Amino acid sequence: MKEYSQNLSSFIDNENDDKDIINKVLEDAELQQQFSRYQLIGDVLRDESNGLDLRVDITDSVMAAIENEKQDDNVVTLPQKKDKKVVPFMKRFGQYAIAASVAGVVVVSSLMINQETSSDPSVVPVLNTVPFGGTAAPVSLQATPKQTQHDIKERNERLDALLKDHQLQLQTQP
Repeated sequence: MKEYSQNLSSFIDNENDDKDIINKVLEDAELQQQFSRYQLIGDVLRDESNGLDLRVDITDSVMAAIENEKQDDNVVTLPQKKDKKVVPFMKRFGQYAIAASVAGVVVVSSLMINQETSSDPSVVPVLNTVPFGGTAAPVSLQATPKQTQHDIKERNERLDALLKDHQLQLQTQP
C-alpha cells in the first residue's frame, strides 16, 4: 500500500492517469479509504467541503492511551553540589573581570582615536568626538549669524502682513 500512496496522490491531482492505480484502488479497501481521505483533504483545502462538519473528538483515545502507558519506577536523582560558596565568588569575580575589560577597551580605543596618525592636516579622523571649540555645546544651542537692523525690520513687517491676512480671513469666514 505504501508504494501506491504517491501514485494515488498524483492520480488525484490529475498528474498521473495510470490504469493500474485505478484497478488497485478498486481491489484494495485500505486504498479506497486512503483515496477517500485524500479527496476530503483536497475538498477542505479548496474550501469545497459544503458545510461538512469536520470536528474530530480524540480525547477518549488519548486518555485511553495515557492510562495504558507503562510508567517507569526507576527515577534517577541528580547529585547536589555540596560546596555552594564557590559559585557566588566566581560570579562576583566574573562581573568585575567583565567590567574591567570593558573599561580597558574604552580607554585603549579612545587613546587610539585621539592619536594623530597622519601628517596630512586635510584628513579628518572618522570617529572624531572632540568638538572644534574644545568643549561640548548644548544640543539646543543654535549658532545664527548676527542680524542687522534692516533684517529684523523686514522680518517684523512680513510677520505683521501674515497676521493681518490671518485676521482678515477670520473676519470673512461665516
